[in-house]
Amino acid sequence: MSTSRIRPHSRWTRQQWSEDPELTLAGPLLSLHRTSDVNDIEPDQVRAARAVLAARAGLGTARFTPEDAGAWHEVRTTQQRVVERFLAGRAAYYGHDQVLPFPEARAMAEENRDTFVVIKFMDEAPHLEATLDSLLNQDYDLSRLVLITADNNSTDGSTRIVDEVARRNDTAARIVRLSQPVPGAGHTARLGVDRAIATVLEMCRTDGRWERLQTATIAVSDGDTVYHPGVLDEIRGKLDRHPDVDGVMPFLTYKLTAGLRLLQAGPGQVTLPQLRAANRRQPAGTVPHSLADVTAHDAFPRRGRYLHESAAGLTDRDGVVHEAPVEDDETVGRFATFQDPDGKLAYLLPDRTLLLAEAPVSGTDAALLALENGIVGPDEVWKWHTAIGHDIFLRWAFLGMGMPEEIVFPDTSDALKTFRVWAFAIGGQHQLTRPGLKIATGSDYQSGRVLQAAGCTVMLGSAHAPAETEIDRLIKMVRNFVNEQAVFYGNTRSEMLERATGLYVHMTRIQPQLEEELRHYEDWVFRDVALPERLIFPLRWMFQNAIRYYCQGPVEAELVRRRFLALVLAPDEVEAVCRDLIDPARDALAASPLHEKQRRAEAVAEAVIVAYYPRVLTFYGETIRSFLRAHEVEPSAYEWLLAEVPTLRNALREDPPQVDPTAVWSRTDFDIDDARGQVTSVKGA
Repeated sequence: MSTSRIRPHSRWTRQQWSEDPELTLAGPLLSLHRTSDVNDIEPDQVRAARAVLAARAGLGTARFTPEDAGAWHEVRTTQQRVVERFLAGRAAYYGHDQVLPFPEARAMAEENRDTFVVIKFMDEAPHLEATLDSLLNQDYDLSRLVLITADNNSTDGSTRIVDEVARRNDTAARIVRLSQPVPGAGHTARLGVDRAIATVLEMCRTDGRWERLQTATIAVSDGDTVYHPGVLDEIRGKLDRHPDVDGVMPFLTYKLTAGLRLLQAGPGQVTLPQLRAANRRQPAGTVPHSLADVTAHDAFPRRGRYLHESAAGLTDRDGVVHEAPVEDDETVGRFATFQDPDGKLAYLLPDRTLLLAEAPVSGTDAALLALENGIVGPDEVWKWHTAIGHDIFLRWAFLGMGMPEEIVFPDTSDALKTFRVWAFAIGGQHQLTRPGLKIATGSDYQSGRVLQAAGCTVMLGSAHAPAETEIDRLIKMVRNFVNEQAVFYGNTRSEMLERATGLYVHMTRIQPQLEEELRHYEDWVFRDVALPERLIFPLRWMFQNAIRYYCQGPVEAELVRRRFLALVLAPDEVEAVCRDLIDPARDALAASPLHEKQRRAEAVAEAVIVAYYPRVLTFYGETIRSFLRAHEVEPSAYEWLLAEVPTLRNALREDPPQVDPTAVWSRTDFDIDDARGQVTSVKGA
């Protein structure tokens, strides 16, 4: 493949191909691997992975088909060696039960299953059903899907939720249930991933279709994340179109509906369990459009919903009104129930909220209604930006303002990170640790770094089909900022690897306590502390990715100038930024090792943000305004939220105190179950 046809991000990961595998394994990208409870990656595994990449590159954009089997022989046989070596290493380290194929492997082969999703969870009863339902209501051929639910010693009824979802599952998807007694989310994900890899290998041996090592995929999801109905198809499409890409990381945001809980009026929202209990009659309102996912909010726009004394209605985009009788319950008040042709339900409330039984915590609809219905108080301006506006900005900058998604060089967190089977087998999934911390840290990221270190390419999914995760990390971060401590999550100012592996214990048990705490913070806390610190994340992420992309060549530089910098800055400022800040760093950044590129790019990004902060904040406000206009919200409902945005303090001008997480955990603020890596209570809360 000629250099001009190589995907820009692949040009840099290909630099790894010529590195000595011994140096790769000793390098900074894989430093966490050496502290983890996992068998070592062998140098021969890295050599074999690079042999696959080189042989596959010689095939260009060819896809693995029976007609091309001869050309793919070297790729296929080397992928087989990677997978078999990986499974042998796991069996030797953990025992053969770690790599047992699923008993249904032969049936899965006959059914052409090729999409495996591992959902790891511990005590996720508040969120798990929504996660599973969002995956079982995908616009995807579910006869290809295997959901692997992996429980890590749950005690809150999470396993019963899985059993109930499996019992009522009427889709073509298979659900497999696993249990991991060893504490730690990474250990739990690893069990699911390893057995999925072993299953795919067994499927290949069953029918000789070895192309599965290239075409089948394994994803990992937390139990508190819901997915846009198009996310599986989006991921599969990218991998099918780009045989040289080995992983896709979905576009990740927080759940805006969950963020509303931090507002003073948030906890008063009627819940789905309450509505299900109150709905004692057969649904009387029928609609011809699906109510299974967030597309229903677009099918029945907010302005066309009503709930009067005796009748409720949903008006579709063709102007057709679909009515239902109103029920009145002493617990939830007045509501109406609608049903689609597949029997999926939705509940309409007096404030025009349309709660979807299969997508209860996903989409932007509730956040828009919160503005239109006056739920956001005048003393919650900065809290709204911290909990809601931040994620609207992050997503709409790409969807609505035209920033190019292709500039992003993603890392991989556990929000449906998806890898080809052979690539996942280079190093697998494992539990991260950090020296000096007795509590397990996060399980994310490292598998993505294994792929990057070997020389694989990972792409970002489209913002059109996001993964929406719970707000626990947001709460952790805000609490960090307020208390000036790097606990629950990495320090925002530390380097990338440190941020990704800050102390990260499970907090579902204490989340209601912390939400209540944050709900009562005064708005100046969000204005002066939380929001300025939080905005560093998306701004630095956007700019450092743009700068890395810029430094790859003149074509990439022009795209960044035209579709990124020109959106944020005035023309003369674009020229000044390129001349004074980016161009002087370009050669050094391009020549630096892969593990150094992000650090160098972040330094330049921070310099740009500091120098042009008012202009950057103006772009933030314009992006929020564009989103709300596009969704037909009246200016009177939001302009007051944007008036003072350009005056926000620039947190990057200041150096926050550096606090060692181990020092924080030596205090007595929390009750911690060390064995499970779980905070059980906040003392004094």
